[in-house]
Amino acid sequence: MNFRIAFPRRVIFERGGVDRLPELLSDLSLDGRVMLVTGRRFARESGYLDKLRSLLVESGVKDVVVFDRVEPNPSAETVNRGGEIAKRERVDFVVGFGGGSAMDAAKGIAILAAQGGKISDYYYPADVNAPILPLIAIPTTCGTGSEVTKYAVISEKPRKNVVVSDHIVPVASILDAEVLKHLPKSILAHTAMDALSHAIEACFHVKASRLTETFSAESAKLIFESFKPAYDGDFDHREKLLYASMLAGLAINLSGTVFVHGLGYYLTEKYGIPHGLANSLFLAQFIEYCSEKASERLLSLCERLGIRSRECSRVLVEKVNAMRRYAELPANLKEAGVPKEDFQNIVEQALSYSRNIQNCVTPPSREDLEAIVKKAF
Repeated sequence: MNFRIAFPRRVIFERGGVDRLPELLSDLSLDGRVMLVTGRRFARESGYLDKLRSLLVESGVKDVVVFDRVEPNPSAETVNRGGEIAKRERVDFVVGFGGGSAMDAAKGIAILAAQGGKISDYYYPADVNAPILPLIAIPTTCGTGSEVTKYAVISEKPRKNVVVSDHIVPVASILDAEVLKHLPKSILAHTAMDALSHAIEACFHVKASRLTETFSAESAKLIFESFKPAYDGDFDHREKLLYASMLAGLAINLSGTVFVHGLGYYLTEKYGIPHGLANSLFLAQFIEYCSEKASERLLSLCERLGIRSRECSRVLVEKVNAMRRYAELPANLKEAGVPKEDFQNIVEQALSYSRNIQNCVTPPSREDLEAIVKKAF
């Protein structure tokens, strides 16, 4: 029953919620100079960059500094550059608009603008304390949950690095499903698989609690129910995926991710495989592992999901695989373009992410990981 969690002070979940930005800034007494952190294309091409800039000006801020250079899997170089600009421009707060990459970059920039240095100075296990600039996060995908989490994942070849601190949880979040109308099917599929990974992995973390499982089960249930119609463009179900992604974010805020993420990081860094897709290639094998090594926890999760079969792991795996087939995602590592010759590198890199390995309620051995990767091929 023990747990600790940091929440945003405000969460607005509402269609058209982006229009509430001036009201939110007033409520939080945020003014002065703002940096708007976003990706390189979507915000500008969709018209949201101009919209957000207008809303910020309407709220009375002195100046809007736009940093629209964030790439997928944001690099340390990009975050450091953004932090230097924010510090030079004497920014007072940050707005992150985009997928997990933009929001994670915004978290890093909020640290650097207040404290200086390089983002690598703050990688786990470093303690990250105040001061940090206030951050408002506005997600545009339905996967990372970064708008409510204490994590920022930064790429510095050849590794993914994580910054962990309650202090980087956004002070406020706006979840506006209207932005998902622009989301391509492929990105929706990848990000939904990321959210599902969060929901499932969180239950098998050493810090998992009953509250973790509450958030996880509701998230996974919604993802299984809404994925197909959302993928086909149904707006109501896309909104449900956005909600499910937020719940999964709260689940990992309570505990964290384990070795599905540790396995997937290498595929993203080495082959450019999108993060959620990389996770999906190991998720079925992870469930099978947990059915053997942490059966009570798996049974508890399955019961909350309404799966009461004696072979609940098989039913859960089939639900995951049905999603993958519907979105025509690669069925295995070979189809994803990963050569078998890289087998041991995948295992070695996964073992190097000790935080993800050791925080699993039953940490896998090298032999366990080898068996999982072999099945994934």
